[in-house]
Amino acid sequence: MIKICLISLGCVKNTVDSEAILASLKKSGYQIVSSPADSDAIIINTCGFILSAKIEGINTILDAAKYNKKLIVTGCLVERYFDELKKDIPEVDLWIRFKDEYKHLPRLLNKLFNKKEEGFAGDIDFSERILSTPKYTAYLKISEGCNNFCAFCAIPFIRGRFVSYDEDSLVEYTKKIVKNGVKEVVVIGQDPTSYGKDLKDKNVNLVTLLTRLNFVEGLESIRCLYLYPEGITDDLLKLIASSDKFPHYFDVPIQHANDKILKAMNRRDTKQSMLDKFEKIKKYVPDAILRTTVIVGFPGETEKDIKELKDFISTVRFNHLGVFTYSKEEGTKAFNYPHQLQQRTKDKRKDEIMQLQAEISYSLNKELVGKVFKGIIIGEDKGDYLVRCVYNAPDDIDGNVFLKNTKKHKEGDDVLIRITNAFVYDLYSEEV
Repeated sequence: MIKICLISLGCVKNTVDSEAILASLKKSGYQIVSSPADSDAIIINTCGFILSAKIEGINTILDAAKYNKKLIVTGCLVERYFDELKKDIPEVDLWIRFKDEYKHLPRLLNKLFNKKEEGFAGDIDFSERILSTPKYTAYLKISEGCNNFCAFCAIPFIRGRFVSYDEDSLVEYTKKIVKNGVKEVVVIGQDPTSYGKDLKDKNVNLVTLLTRLNFVEGLESIRCLYLYPEGITDDLLKLIASSDKFPHYFDVPIQHANDKILKAMNRRDTKQSMLDKFEKIKKYVPDAILRTTVIVGFPGETEKDIKELKDFISTVRFNHLGVFTYSKEEGTKAFNYPHQLQQRTKDKRKDEIMQLQAEISYSLNKELVGKVFKGIIIGEDKGDYLVRCVYNAPDDIDGNVFLKNTKKHKEGDDVLIRITNAFVYDLYSEEV
């Protein structure tokens, strides 16, 4: 049996794609292995969002080529730089693009190995996945592509226009994985709050989907990531506030808080609209955990603009905040903007924001001491358990919650914890 090793890079949306690839390969009679050295072919699912991801992707391809196996590369990097990559890295046997070849990857692999298609189970199907996450958790990608065309982002050019997945299919898939032991799903997409806008049935939207998921028997937790501020409706907030299945956790990337920069970024929100939105979130969900990302060093950004962003962050007080320095990306509107800033200026502003956020995070974490949360055991660290609760999402971006090891547990167990100590990014707890 031909052995395949798949290396998945980038975001959790890429992870879902890789899980679907694995399922299609298994159905097509290939054996999945974890070691490139033990494989007959290596598939790399790349990211191509920003410079650091592109460098990682190219280095991974070059490292994989050293094994002298069949080498297949797909993902965002290929979609962006297909012609250049094909010319510069001849060691790759197959370059797989989204638009034409992607769904047919198993067929192309069969052809590469001169393998007959007896028993071939079909093209890549996102309702069939081999989950790479722990058995109790899974990502649920509800859409593909994006229509926002933010000036810094190449995603619409890579992934295409926004397409919602069928609501019935998403619900049925969730029921299936819950029967197999999944207790929590994490809803993702490039722009989840736009879910349903492209469908013929105008009664379908993010709230109707989440409402149906809320009634899936055996499903304990439904968390949403990457919520566009403008798309967070009162109905969505009411739903999250009304059901124990929704962690009171809001991941809302804002990117900036200065109206001039927001307009140049082609963002639809304003500073005031976002202040109003976070105030409304806290009105409906007073104990909300807030996460966001911002971009510093965007073309034309001034020290005054950075001060305004700092003031905004100090006002809203996010529990978790990530900072990216602006990356000049080919094909985006901002690529040709004047007043591009030097990297040292971007790095300095990033450091300033992170220092401010460290102070805010520590202050908010101390306020959690004494609070009781439901959680799931997700691992161990130096004799303590690691727990996921409302405080931290499954994508390894937020801080850790440690649980003192006083009772025997296994990964996936439900626990009730009380926060006993707080640090800048991590929390310590004891079992109740």
